[in-house]
Amino acid sequence: MNYTGEGVNALVWALTDMQNTNIIYAVDKLETVLKCLAYYSEFKTVLTFCNKGFDFEAEKSKAMTFTGERHVFRLPKNPQKLVAFVAALLLEFDENKMDMMKFVIDYFPDSSKQGSYLTFFERVMTPFKHAIVDFVINGIANEPAPVDREVDFAPDGLSQQTEYLIVNMYNTVRECGLSNAESENFCVMIEGFAAALDARDRLMIKAIWIGLKGALNRAKLCAKEVSEMDEQLRLYLVSR
Repeated sequence: MNYTGEGVNALVWALTDMQNTNIIYAVDKLETVLKCLAYYSEFKTVLTFCNKGFDFEAEKSKAMTFTGERHVFRLPKNPQKLVAFVAALLLEFDENKMDMMKFVIDYFPDSSKQGSYLTFFERVMTPFKHAIVDFVINGIANEPAPVDREVDFAPDGLSQQTEYLIVNMYNTVRECGLSNAESENFCVMIEGFAAALDARDRLMIKAIWIGLKGALNRAKLCAKEVSEMDEQLRLYLVSR
């Protein structure tokens, strides 16, 4: 991506500087990032747009979950919610409402604190950078893009009832000894399926589940979760 404009260049520089620092200095580097967001009008415009109707606490409860003995973090897939959520999360760190180091270590475990920090940056800060810069460069739209079909919505509650299965599948593919590339591919498919469940789009749910289920079965992974997910989809009349 080619970055243009003083504000974008300043933000990219600040984020790069933050990424390259030691985790113990991360909060100090974060201050420069937040100053960029507050100073340049293009970022203030984007954040105002993204924060319309945004409920941080509700999104936080979806993004940050705990299952068994593990913390699981899922970044919102919608770019508007992603920008609003990460911006609010960074303010929580800056205002000491949340301990950034503890968050990074809890949700992005690695063999070292610095490894956790780099994983956090890759999975949270880099998507945030791409999303907010894309809004600045390509503009924001107040109306949703038209769709070519009428969405057939799945019943309420399906996403909540299957959240633990998504988390279990995600943890399994992360920890079962796959190569990094294979693990990431599975994680992308699982996150895409989770996004479809959140959107309640019955056609998307069925389509993505067919691919994800087939891939898991071929790899002989998550047999229990696959069976339970099939049952939940039948109960919620998404599949037969």
